[in-house]
Amino acid sequence: MLKPNYIPKTWELPESIRKRLGESVGKQRFMDEEGQLLLLLHAPPSADDDEVRQAVVFWRNALGEWKSAPLGGGLNGLEAHLASYRTVIHKLDTEVEAAKTARQYFDVMRHMHPMQRATRSLLDVMQAARELRPEETRLISLRDQAADLERAIELVASDAKAGMDFSIAESAANQAISAEEANKEARRLNRLAAFFFPLVTLVSIFGMNPPGRVMEYGGFWGTCIIGSLLGFIVFLLVAKKK
Repeated sequence: MLKPNYIPKTWELPESIRKRLGESVGKQRFMDEEGQLLLLLHAPPSADDDEVRQAVVFWRNALGEWKSAPLGGGLNGLEAHLASYRTVIHKLDTEVEAAKTARQYFDVMRHMHPMQRATRSLLDVMQAARELRPEETRLISLRDQAADLERAIELVASDAKAGMDFSIAESAANQAISAEEANKEARRLNRLAAFFFPLVTLVSIFGMNPPGRVMEYGGFWGTCIIGSLLGFIVFLLVAKKK
């Protein structure tokens, strides 16, 4: 049986474990067979990796020795693996603090959601490993670190959601204020049109003659006064209705 490419060729895994391995790492999980423990974990994911996860594996053989790939060092490699998650979470936290617009918050959340799922699964695997190998006291610290990561990413996600909600609400409030200002301007224009409408209607009886000739007509100034009075009355009626 061929070994998957994420399992080092030098690892002599028992047949009961090897037959359960696929070509890709699959979801984060553990395998405990014949006294040997294999942890199949994921490197910190991102929103741009097309859901293709990079495998990070840790193996405790029957002699109690820990080995790891691609990180070396066994349990030291596992601690370094947790540190890589911590680095990404800290980066996301910094981006949330710097975000100002809904778009910026959305871009952060795109990268945050895969990290949330991966961190939650990582904690489940670490908790199971701790229960399966209670004699490995160092797993207690590593499990606790995974729990800290899970809490940290949840806090960052909560801050990002709150910031995005506030940004959207603030934008909606600004749009409402702008719409109200536009309505006020429209009302002013309507009142202005109401004031001049009677005057324009009455003056139109003079036709399109040159201004000098129009002013020579006997009823010109009287028409202007009457039109202005009617316009003022219409203006008051429109203003009272509003």
